[in-house]
Amino acid sequence: MIKCEGKQNPRCLMRRAILGLSVSLFSFPAAAEYWVADRLEGYSATSFADYKFIEDSFSAGMRICFDGDSGSVTGNDLPLLRIGESTLLGYSTNQMGLETVNVYQIDRANRTLLFTQSRIGTSSVTTALPDYAATFIGTVRRDGAD
Repeated sequence: MIKCEGKQNPRCLMRRAILGLSVSLFSFPAAAEYWVADRLEGYSATSFADYKFIEDSFSAGMRICFDGDSGSVTGNDLPLLRIGESTLLGYSTNQMGLETVNVYQIDRANRTLLFTQSRIGTSSVTTALPDYAATFIGTVRRDGAD
């Protein structure tokens, strides 16, 4: 471990520079930011159908919240991590092999939500549900709640 006793110590200066850069790269606005998505259309594929893509859609929209280094999405039960200004990543695993990944990205210039979801190991929990992959695109608008 490097001791930072002297202000001019090159190792201390480098450590402070790296820490400062890291904090600035991953700091987000303090106020939560809300978006509402609707008209989500896309494709999904399941292991039951040999992963052949079919047209799919969400009948209900979703509300996306960016809040500091995390966020939330209605209907999502995974913990979400904010990656960059416009991306939320959620993942979950269990001891039996179930692995789920959700990614929500907002294309701010085109007011579009890009949503991908995949799940493997489902049969470790229940044989009634398939492994699954899907991608959806929908329109978004800022929600006045922020």
